[in-house]
Amino acid sequence: MRKWVLLGACLALACAFAWVAAPALSLRPYMPGGVDFEKGIPSAKRISAAAVASARAAHPREAPQRWISPPIDAPHRFDLVGVAREMRTVQIRVRDEGGRWSEWVEQDDGTPIYVGGADQAQVRAAFRPRGRLHFVNISGTSGGFADRLLNSARRAINTAFISAASTPVAQALAPKPTIVSRAAWGADMPSGGCPPRAAPEYGTVQAAVIHHTVNANDYTPEEAPSIVLGICRFHVYGNGWNDIGYNALVDRYGTLYEGRAGGLKQPVVGAQAQGFNSQTTSIASIGDHTSEAPTPQAQRSIIQFLAWKMAVNRAYPVTTTVQLTSAGGPESRYPAGAVVTVPRILGHTTLGLTACPGGAMIPLIPQIQAAVQKRIKHFAKGGRRRKHPKHAGGVGT
Repeated sequence: MRKWVLLGACLALACAFAWVAAPALSLRPYMPGGVDFEKGIPSAKRISAAAVASARAAHPREAPQRWISPPIDAPHRFDLVGVAREMRTVQIRVRDEGGRWSEWVEQDDGTPIYVGGADQAQVRAAFRPRGRLHFVNISGTSGGFADRLLNSARRAINTAFISAASTPVAQALAPKPTIVSRAAWGADMPSGGCPPRAAPEYGTVQAAVIHHTVNANDYTPEEAPSIVLGICRFHVYGNGWNDIGYNALVDRYGTLYEGRAGGLKQPVVGAQAQGFNSQTTSIASIGDHTSEAPTPQAQRSIIQFLAWKMAVNRAYPVTTTVQLTSAGGPESRYPAGAVVTVPRILGHTTLGLTACPGGAMIPLIPQIQAAVQKRIKHFAKGGRRRKHPKHAGGVGT
């Protein structure tokens, strides 16, 4: 009898271990999936006239912030935060466990701010902020102690499994740049993923719009895929969009990510430039380029992606201009029916009422455009793929 009890206990332990370990037995880094939650913004108060005047004197080119909310306790720990369905610019700061507040960071274009772990937030704006804060946790720390322990165990098992397999995590080479698939950054996970709300729509690709996501620039390579998942969940569950807004994204290390579902080669309609979404494609640099330029690695990957994307959609030469017809919208610079002539590769601010992709990125766009055209011509003439030094600087092809 004792023998059978012992055998049953061993089987139970084996089943428990299999349940814990199964999601981690993969050559892809373990991701716990995303969790979303919201909380209303309490009644904001006016910022004093003296403080507004001081801010205006210090930053004369910026619209002064006139309203500020009280500190807002999140229901759980969070990694990304933003005001749901708010396309205007607001500023958000966070803190963790009563520590020091972070710097104020702008939320723009309905894209959340990555904070990497906090439990309290505060909002200020030039207008009275209303609505709800939408939080996303992508680190597995939103639950209780048992959930955090489970995710820590799975990360450890996954690291050991990848090390033992001695197989690098990479995708097969192809004529296009290496791009992390939606499945690899977690969109297809049955729990905590980011499935589209509806089937993709298709338009044309006549121009490419460059964005920045306006989150901090100091994230790690390991955090980047989860940031993409968090942005997707905010766009879908916070803004109510069909899918992540961008067709592709690139992190500061030069890694490219598949964005909106429907096929990277296809002219999938995104949410990159209101009024022009069905005529353009997009790529977003994960970071804030208001005053800091994208890294050389990110610039190079933007060039490689756009050269491939524009060529497969026959949207070249990219150094010419193109005429687009606006469908209008409150975030568009142009009313419905307006015909505008724009570069083939442009920043979001050219078409939308926004400062995106930032003052440090905008001057680089003509250089990126020229490099994209150079790369297209190079391969059109039968050229070979060039190898670059790992830490080469500047805009390259």
